[in-house]
Amino acid sequence: MSTAPDHLLPLIRRARDAPVRPPPAPWQRRAVHSVGGLTDAGFGRGTDLLLVISSDGRGVFDCLTGLRVARDASMPDRGEADWQDTRELGATGIGPLLGQTIRTSGLSGGGLPSTTADRWTAERLTLDWPDELLLLVPPGSWLHETRAGRSADFTKLAVEREVRAWGFSPTGKSLILATSSDVAIFGRSS
Repeated sequence: MSTAPDHLLPLIRRARDAPVRPPPAPWQRRAVHSVGGLTDAGFGRGTDLLLVISSDGRGVFDCLTGLRVARDASMPDRGEADWQDTRELGATGIGPLLGQTIRTSGLSGGGLPSTTADRWTAERLTLDWPDELLLLVPPGSWLHETRAGRSADFTKLAVEREVRAWGFSPTGKSLILATSSDVAIFGRSS
């Protein structure tokens, strides 16, 4: 059994001991939607529209409002062109994303942006597998230690298993957490 290096022990203790809390201002939890069999998620280019893929088809959520705006439960028939490419990590959009290829994050790999233009950061730590700690770090902070001019501030938003996607929209106004069973949407107006 390996032990963490001494310089990481303060971070590990702080992350484990921190309570799960609501996001700090200006972030708010917009919605949580049950999506059984969720496999992948991805944002439309330059938008806050999230395509979610599950074993029951596709859905689109407007992360600015937290509402589902489109749903297609159909799956490709045998011999038809598939609407998801798990090697190139893309899927064909529906509803307001119709005709677009959406880059996805999920079971086959990929990832969402982990930092916004104004330096909010989404961190994902696995200290006690299979549990994953999902942290939101404000601008100017750094997880590892306090240095002059930098705090070691963060908010633990969740402890989850089977995380499919965790990160920001291209605009930086939305943050999502997609697991195998649901999608949590966080947002901010500025």
